[in-house]
Amino acid sequence: MNLRGLAVALPTVVSLGVVRAGSDAAAQALAPGTCEAWRVDYALADNLQLTDTPMGQDDGVYPIGPGTLTVRFDDAGGQPAGAAKLLSYDMRQTLTVTAKALFWRTTVVSDAVTKAVTDACGPNEGTLEGTALTWTAPVRSFVTEGTLHCGGSFCGSFGAPAPGSSPLHLGPIPVQFKTFQFSPDMKTFTMASTFVAATASPKQTSHMALAGREIRRVCEPRSCAR
Repeated sequence: MNLRGLAVALPTVVSLGVVRAGSDAAAQALAPGTCEAWRVDYALADNLQLTDTPMGQDDGVYPIGPGTLTVRFDDAGGQPAGAAKLLSYDMRQTLTVTAKALFWRTTVVSDAVTKAVTDACGPNEGTLEGTALTWTAPVRSFVTEGTLHCGGSFCGSFGAPAPGSSPLHLGPIPVQFKTFQFSPDMKTFTMASTFVAATASPKQTSHMALAGREIRRVCEPRSCAR
């Protein structure tokens, strides 16, 4: 699935009720100049690309999610603009991959959640100019927690997890987001595939591509002095 397909699939993610939409999706009706900052919540869909898997058997692109992301923007004339800060990221990662070679077959099932909760008073990591949100610093607190279950001939070998169930813990690791490219109405965005991590067990290199849709925008006072 390419980025266009990921964006098309996003309304289905929102309809699952993972995050509440409705009247909160619109910006609060406040006079220009009364906001110090905007807190914007997005529903996410994710394409996870795996490479460098054992013998390349699990290489591919896998849709995962749903997820959510929250960004705080400065205010400019009653709209989000300027400095941006990622406040939180949450992505469900339920994934089944199957490797086949000759007469052998191995299936690995992961059930995990990736989270990043940042210091709300830490430095800004991005700048919104026009419809492009450029991230100037990595988010350093990505952590994945969950379980892996491996069944089949390769479990415990060639970089596959141990047989049966085992805990999955990755991070904290830094992730450098690529530019969020917003639609003209600023309600949706896509992010091109970006490197996440390379791991030894399971042996794989991970990249992710995101699509987001705004579900809530709240005008609020700036909570931290700069």
